[in-house]
Amino acid sequence: MENANEKRDWKRGILNNPIWQLTAAGAVIVAVLIAVLVPRRATGKSVGGGGAEPVVSTVTHTLTGVGRGSLALSDAAHPQSREDCLSVGMECLPAGWHAASGYAIGGASIRLAPVVLMQLDRMILDYTGGNANYSVPCVTSGYRDFAMQSASGQTPGSDPAGTGYALTLSLCVPQGDGMTVVPLSNPLAQSFSAWLASHAAVYGFTYDSGGALRYVGVPHAFVMLRSSLSLSAYVAALTEKTQTAPLSVETAGASFSVFFVPAGKDGTATLTLPENAVFSASGTNAGGYVIAVREQ
Repeated sequence: MENANEKRDWKRGILNNPIWQLTAAGAVIVAVLIAVLVPRRATGKSVGGGGAEPVVSTVTHTLTGVGRGSLALSDAAHPQSREDCLSVGMECLPAGWHAASGYAIGGASIRLAPVVLMQLDRMILDYTGGNANYSVPCVTSGYRDFAMQSASGQTPGSDPAGTGYALTLSLCVPQGDGMTVVPLSNPLAQSFSAWLASHAAVYGFTYDSGGALRYVGVPHAFVMLRSSLSLSAYVAALTEKTQTAPLSVETAGASFSVFFVPAGKDGTATLTLPENAVFSASGTNAGGYVIAVREQ
């Protein structure tokens, strides 16, 4: 009994000893500092290799409309279906002068895809500076359905205008008391034509000297301009590009990865990208979709 009391007194004396108390407190402080200051190994799924990294959230998109879009082909080799040629969702501009946009609509009303009209407005306003000029741009053709194509002697489905992304620009010049429309191949339109040749790609358009414009979007217009590729040749070249081995494109102030995603038998495809990815997708009418992802 005496030995037990002596042991308790010995333990109590050790715990009450100032030196022991300082030592114990120091051990606690050291443990806290180690927990706070020593970095822990990251956990989560490795993205891109090279050790563990934070998990990147992704989203899987379902792509539909393989025969529609700004890059959809519509020619003898890739005829457009009647369903894909429907004008659903297109905007209509009546004939006449459109002061807010700085251009005229010649002949009859014109229908075009909304994005085409938006970029056309930007382009023409940048050209005119918002001021009415001696001569003004004039849209003389836009969307053409199967009936219009057939009436003009074309095989329905073979006209790029059936996509709603193609148009023809001319120039309205004064003549007598009125205005006359001249094609952009006319010497009177040389200045405007030259401006389009060097600036149309900035707004996503391809252009030829005859006045034909096709909206394909950025960065595709830049690639086609630099390489002098037609739309069909560009799409054919992109079929070799994949998400893991894309075409890298540099434009003014932005970088893009461009690649092709094959469509299944039902015409759809899936695409998995980071949750915050900024991208565009277009059907090609050539077995798949072209994707352009803007680098962050």
